[in-house]
Amino acid sequence: MAGLTAQTRPRTAWVRYLGVLAALAPAPASAGAWIAPEGGQEIWSNVLGERDEVSFFETSAYWEMPFGEQMSFVAAPWVEQNYDSQDGWRAEATLSLKQALFRGDEWAVAVQAGALWNSHPALNQCGEAGAELRFLVGSSLPAEGAFVNLEAATRALEGGCESERFDFTAGYRPSHDWLLMGQVFLEAAREGDEAVKAQFTLVRFGDSGRGIQFGLRNRIDGGARETALVIGLWGAPGD
Repeated sequence: MAGLTAQTRPRTAWVRYLGVLAALAPAPASAGAWIAPEGGQEIWSNVLGERDEVSFFETSAYWEMPFGEQMSFVAAPWVEQNYDSQDGWRAEATLSLKQALFRGDEWAVAVQAGALWNSHPALNQCGEAGAELRFLVGSSLPAEGAFVNLEAATRALEGGCESERFDFTAGYRPSHDWLLMGQVFLEAAREGDEAVKAQFTLVRFGDSGRGIQFGLRNRIDGGARETALVIGLWGAPGD
């Protein structure tokens, strides 16, 4: 995380480090198009909200360990408690490799592929194991300290359950110790309802480079409101 506090590095350097944006997603976290810095990236996130007058609690983690500057290993588990199922919970996890396809002064493009596990598949005939393929594009903007990141993922479970996910993030860093982010998350099953959620958060970085993230998330597709409080911790493995 040292790159998060370095003010003398080029804009693209800190944008690459801030590419790990999605610790607060409404499903397992995913990173931006930039490979994590040397030493890796670790983000823990907790979400507390209410759905249909029932409180729910989400916990997710994101670990990324780079193999040089072009490839990294990514692990992203996620669990929700008080979910409307017989067990009262659900979980997902992905284990993936991320490969940089292009890195320029303003743009980064990557592809990420790996194994997927889902504890409660949407359709009874589907298995828990599957795969995910994700494309990631990120860019710094003309305004100093601003960037965007777009991700599109397709997923498939045993038995034919397929779905798509789209994540969009716009961020702005007015100073070395503050980051503002607006995010939209779309999840669309081939057979089932779509869910669109919006999130606004702030990240406060300390001198050590560790960050505390806090904000709000809500469903915006006309479905049941899911207003939630989001708290995350940013760091490096072993911090």
